[in-house]
Amino acid sequence: MWRVRVATLFTSCITEAFYLQEKRMASTYVRCIQGEEKMQITLEYGHEGGTSRAYNLDRKQTEEVGTALNRLKVNLAKNLFKKKKKKKNVVAGLTGGENKEVDAENTLNVVIVNSCGRKVDETIPNQVAWAEGNKLMIGDTHVPIIVNPPTVKLLPLPSSIMAGFPIFPRFELEFADLQQSTFTWQKEDVSPVEEGAGVATEGHPVIKSTHPIYTPDAGDIGCRLKLTCVPGRTGRRGREDCVVSDEVRPGPGPCPFEARQEYTSHRTEDGTFRVVSYNILAETYSDTEYARDVLFSYCPPYALEMDYRRQLLLKEITGYNADVVCLQEVDRKVFENELLPSLDMLGFTGALKIKGQQGNEGVATFIRSDKFRIISQHDVLLTDMLMNSACCSDLREAVEKLPKLKAKIEDRGNVLQAMVLETVQSPQRLLIVANTHFYFHPEAGHLRLLQAATSLRHLQSICELFEQQGREISLVFCGDFNSTPHHGVNALITTGYIPEDYADWNDGGDEERIQGLQLQHRLKLSSACGYVDFTNFTPNFQDMLDYIFIDTKNLSVKNVVPSFTVEELTLHTAIPSVVFPSDHIAQICDLTWSA
Repeated sequence: MWRVRVATLFTSCITEAFYLQEKRMASTYVRCIQGEEKMQITLEYGHEGGTSRAYNLDRKQTEEVGTALNRLKVNLAKNLFKKKKKKKNVVAGLTGGENKEVDAENTLNVVIVNSCGRKVDETIPNQVAWAEGNKLMIGDTHVPIIVNPPTVKLLPLPSSIMAGFPIFPRFELEFADLQQSTFTWQKEDVSPVEEGAGVATEGHPVIKSTHPIYTPDAGDIGCRLKLTCVPGRTGRRGREDCVVSDEVRPGPGPCPFEARQEYTSHRTEDGTFRVVSYNILAETYSDTEYARDVLFSYCPPYALEMDYRRQLLLKEITGYNADVVCLQEVDRKVFENELLPSLDMLGFTGALKIKGQQGNEGVATFIRSDKFRIISQHDVLLTDMLMNSACCSDLREAVEKLPKLKAKIEDRGNVLQAMVLETVQSPQRLLIVANTHFYFHPEAGHLRLLQAATSLRHLQSICELFEQQGREISLVFCGDFNSTPHHGVNALITTGYIPEDYADWNDGGDEERIQGLQLQHRLKLSSACGYVDFTNFTPNFQDMLDYIFIDTKNLSVKNVVPSFTVEELTLHTAIPSVVFPSDHIAQICDLTWSA
């Protein structure tokens, strides 16, 4: 989804582009959207030998055009004629080339004429007068009116750019199509004028790529990159915008995830889809004194900064060529400024569900649009569902008997994100993609059991809703469950049953011990990637916490991408590191429909 900016985008883009022109170009650009109260008008104008400039108007669409023209006339007179108050001056080029001493403010003629050359009635509304095909006349100069031209605004490139890591530019398009817009990346050399001069000059620019996404190479190190975009749509071209980067830096060299990407170098074929589940380590947790000094003290501080890690994350995630990507610990600003615009360029649709009411991070799911269509979303705050939903009444009754446990649950903001998709190839097939991140505390197995039971009941109710409509529906349940394979969450999900005397019920001690509660569900689920030694690898903890659970009734595993070796993970003590952007390991598998 390319975000469309409001009026300020239009005027700023047109104005900035105008000042880049070396020659005078007289045009009138109009942004007029049905249903909006106001319209934006930008006149680019100047006289030979003088200073060219842009004149911007923000006027009501229903206003009489004569009022807008009078405002424009005043603005033009202030700049075209050097005068104070009623001082007279020489006007050149506005009266057939003759120079005459005139009263500028009263003599300047500003009108709109139609395609037949007839003056437009100044009592008609702006939205009718400023029409494509009409012309603005300033003296004897005819200025074409262009309505809703393709417009682009390039946002600043990342402050840190490394060789070997793709750059996903951020930009905003209006009245333009990405596929019909052109992009050009140029390398601008920076070299001394002469040895010891201490001065730098730009060398000749070299075109590096004409694709929106560019990966700098070793030859770009020490150089700046310039990106130019010319927006287009249905044969129309807009004014270009450009942005220049800081100097390209060396990268850390090959990253271990690149070896995994040898298994994912191609997109999946029809009838198969690739799923990635990955806790990407939120900046909220990595950019703290405790993280730098205690949790990840072995890791250089710069490698914990999101400006560095995002480059590794984008290269890793996009290189897996997935169709479904479930991420945990996603900061809101990282989602909005990095992940969403970058993955959108590759054909993904994405959504973020933030934890709780005041949370800074949450879970995000991205779906490849040529593989699936999102038909509904059923996200829930797990605490709200447990404490209010009819399907969780037995859980609620058990919790309400234990005030300490109830208070702890009510303080949790964990969420379950659930999307119902239909496959583009076979729309009759539905798929639920669920994504969650359970409570982390080591002594909270009982609480995680309740979160798992709540999640499964919600997912089961979604299945039943569509099954009642006669639809075939399957389930993929991803997340960081913060529970190892031998604990209750995995047991409940894969066996469908937890007895009342299960060991995890004892985690909270006597004050939080639930009595007489059995858990069960009818979904048939298994761990698609099997069970590995670890998906979380820090100096003080190494075990499996992340899973992709799948519905075994309708889905089967085609491939599982191998994980990292201990040698790779300990190359820099543990993860994250200069070559690993997170303390977790992505789970990746290819799934196919059983029938």
